Amino acid sequence: MASMPTQDAALQPISNPHTGIAISKIEEILAANLDALIHTQHLSISICSRVTGNVQQIWFPTLRASEARKFTAILQILHLSREALFAGRVITMRDIYYQDPELFGSQQYVNGLVDDIAFTFELGRHALNIVAADKGLIAGAVTVNFHNGTALHCNPHHGQNILIPADAHAISGFDLGHIKWLLVIEKEPKATFRGLAASRFHDSAAAGPGILVTAKGYPDLSTRQFLHKLHTSCPLLAMYALVDFDPHGVRIMLTYKDGSRSLQHEQNATLDPLSWLGPRSIDVLEARMGQGSTARPVDTTLPLTLGDRKEAVRILSLKMGDGDEAMENLDLIRELQIMLLFNAKAEIQAVDDAGDLTKWLDNAITKAMEIA
Repeated sequence: MASMPTQDAALQPISNPHTGIAISKIEEILAANLDALIHTQHLSISICSRVTGNVQQIWFPTLRASEARKFTAILQILHLSREALFAGRVITMRDIYYQDPELFGSQQYVNGLVDDIAFTFELGRHALNIVAADKGLIAGAVTVNFHNGTALHCNPHHGQNILIPADAHAISGFDLGHIKWLLVIEKEPKATFRGLAASRFHDSAAAGPGILVTAKGYPDLSTRQFLHKLHTSCPLLAMYALVDFDPHGVRIMLTYKDGSRSLQHEQNATLDPLSWLGPRSIDVLEARMGQGSTARPVDTTLPLTLGDRKEAVRILSLKMGDGDEAMENLDLIRELQIMLLFNAKAEIQAVDDAGDLTKWLDNAITKAMEIA
């Protein structure tokens, strides 16, 4: 039986087809700056922002401390990436931060620079042999197999949550056994992912055994690439999203499904078959919509904030598009319009006053699988 991998083992890539390109681009920058040093000229690095698309020329030396820091930080990241590429190993963005916390200042600063470098090179982050630290969690009777011969078993009985591997490229395949469905959950707290995992809902659900996954809020790239790899390997597995009934929850679901604008250059990070399980307007607004005695109390909802309304309008403007696109997104558009019309939002737990989601989930997953 294959053993559970250590983090280092799971981060060993079988190959990186972009190694030569990445090394060439890094060494081009280093060579240009070495030449500038020889000729006593200013050093510089051109970086393209993945958010704005604008190219910024970063100089050294400079009178601006922030620019000098950014130049030094980028140079350090390029050096570490080059070392990792030559050694054939993967490093995490957290590893990079702890090389010089005083220089980088924050993990977010490192993450942004790594993604801008990858965008500038027109490569994915993985092409630099850099990945995010493990963040997402998984529970279910699925085994993840790696190219190096190790395996990760995701259904422990000791109560500990299993981290999703940071490097999806190191995965060779999956053993699903009798798994019927996968549920992507917006949140980790006790009442959601942790509560469902602790009660072993993934083993006891009425619809059969399943998999629970969470990125603990806004989905990170590693979790999205893991799910994409899982779908590619197991295309018939039903995949559902459990998110808050609010524009923020919808945005999180759409990031899993369609990807994010800031990381559009990253490949294999979407999940097209993901469908919104709920909660929906029918689950949390029945009392207001006049649909009988099973209505939930109106006080399970909160009014939308100005930011919520702006986010809802932004998503609507993106999803309405032309006639065909609007028809494809009709259900989503309707739900957002209802949120705006009733000025109401609700958390996942609104479907049950006691915070026990299992009965509602049993019914919702079973119904969704029957319709499919």
